[in-house]
Amino acid sequence: MGPLAMGAIVLTSVGAGAQTGRLETREIEVLLGTEEPILREDFERCEPRDAVLRDERRDDSWLLRTKDWPTPLLNAVGNPPDLTYDPQLTGAYDIYLGSRATHFTVSVGLKLGGEPEFTVVTSPRGTEQVHYDWEYCFRRGVKLDGEKLVIRSLGHAAYLDYLKFVPVEALGKGTARVATDHVMVCSEAGKHFAFPGVARLTDGSLGAVFREGTAHVDPSGGVAWCRSTDGGRTWSPRKTIYDDPNIDERDPAVLQHSGGALIVSMHSGSAVTIRSTDGGETWDKPTVAPVFSPHGPRELPDGRIYWCGIVTRMGTNQVQIAVSEDLGLTWDTPITVGLSLPYHQPWVRPFWDEPFALPLSGDEWLCLHRVDMDGYLYANRSAGGGATFGLPERTRMWGCPPFVLRLHDGRLLALYGYRRPPWGIRGCLSADEGATWDAANEIVLREDGGHGDLGYPVALEVEPGLVFAVYYHNRGGEECTIEGTFLRL
Repeated sequence: MGPLAMGAIVLTSVGAGAQTGRLETREIEVLLGTEEPILREDFERCEPRDAVLRDERRDDSWLLRTKDWPTPLLNAVGNPPDLTYDPQLTGAYDIYLGSRATHFTVSVGLKLGGEPEFTVVTSPRGTEQVHYDWEYCFRRGVKLDGEKLVIRSLGHAAYLDYLKFVPVEALGKGTARVATDHVMVCSEAGKHFAFPGVARLTDGSLGAVFREGTAHVDPSGGVAWCRSTDGGRTWSPRKTIYDDPNIDERDPAVLQHSGGALIVSMHSGSAVTIRSTDGGETWDKPTVAPVFSPHGPRELPDGRIYWCGIVTRMGTNQVQIAVSEDLGLTWDTPITVGLSLPYHQPWVRPFWDEPFALPLSGDEWLCLHRVDMDGYLYANRSAGGGATFGLPERTRMWGCPPFVLRLHDGRLLALYGYRRPPWGIRGCLSADEGATWDAANEIVLREDGGHGDLGYPVALEVEPGLVFAVYYHNRGGEECTIEGTFLRL
C-alpha cells in the first residue's frame, strides 16, 4: 500500500482568551509503584535440568532450541517428564505465558506447584501462511514467595517462548495534576450521548460528532453534529446527520481532510464512512470500510487517509491498517498490526481492541490497543513504514480506549477513559515517541463520574500548548453528556 510517512504540524492561535486550561495538584487515587514486567526465557534452569536439551534431539525430552528454529522456543519430544521452574521472586505478580500460534495444535499444561490440576493452555490456530506470537494470562495476583511453576507436555508441540511476571500495582493515595477548565458540549434530560469525535474545520471553527440515543445500547441510536465558533467554549444545538431507524449507529469520528471534505466514520451494522463537501450541511451515502475502530480514519501528509481497526478473518481477530486514496470510497489491501483470538473470554487472554495507530518520526509507527484482560493499554511498534509490527506489550496506562495526539513540541499525549473509581478521564505524556509514558505524572481530566459508562476521549491542540479534549461523561444514572476539558501542557 506504499510507505506511510508523518508530516509537519502547523498550528495557529484561535484567540483563546479565557481558555486557561489550568491544572492543579490534588490528592487522588493513583497507581503506586514503578516496577516493570519481568520476562523470563531461561528454561534451562528448569528441573530436572538434564531433561532440557540444546541443539540436539533425544526421545522423551524437552528441546530448548534446535538449529532449525530461529527463536529459543521450548518444545517437547515424546513423553518428557514434568518440568519445575522456580521464578525466584517475592511479592504478588500476574503470570503470563508467551507461545506461538501455528497451523497445527500447540498445547501445554501449566500449574502452580501447590495446585492439584494443570491448566491446559492451547494456542489459537494460525494457517500455513500465517503464524504469530500470542500471550496467555495464566494467573493474577499470585504471591510468589517460594512458589514454583510446573510445565507438562500434553503430546503436542509446546512452543513456550517465555514466562512473564508482572508486578501487581497497588492503588493508593497520591498527588496528580487535575484539570479544572471544563465545558458542556451537549446534554439533554433522558438522553445518552456518547463516543465523540472532534476536528478543526477549514474555517477555523470546531466540529464534533457523537452518538445520540436513550441508553448505552439502543436501536434508536444515531449520529449527531454540532459546531463551535469560539474555540470550543460554546456549542451550537445538535443536528442529526445520520440515523438508520433499524440500527444503533455507534462510535462516530470526524476528519477534516486537507482537500476540504469532511469524513465521518461510524459503525452502522458494519464500518462505514460518509462525506460532506459543504461544511457538514449535506452528506453522501455511506460506503463500507474494511476495518473498524472508534476514532476513525486519519490523514497522511500525501492526502491519503488510513484507518487502523479490527476485523475477524481466518478465525482470528486482526488489527489492520487500511489506506484509501479517494476519501474512503475504496480501500487498499490492509496490513496486519496484530492478531488475537476472537472476542471470547477477553478477561483471560489478550484481545486487541479499539486500536489507535499513528506515524512516528522516520518510518516508524506506534499502535495502542484496548485490552480488557487486565485493563491496561498495550502498545506495539513497526519500522519499515508499517510493514510489520511486533507483539503488543503492556504499558503502565490503565484505561480505555486509547487516543493519541501529537503536540506542537513533538510530545505525544495519550488519553483514555478511567472506568473505576474515581470514574473519569486520564492521560499520559511521552517525550520519546511512545517508547515510555510518564505514568508517574498521570494527568487527570475528570474524577467526578458517577459510574463507568464514560470515556472515549479525543483531542486537538487549539493553539500551541493548549489542548481541548472531548469525551462522554456522567454523574450517575442513565443520562450521559458530551463534555470537554482544556489543558495547558
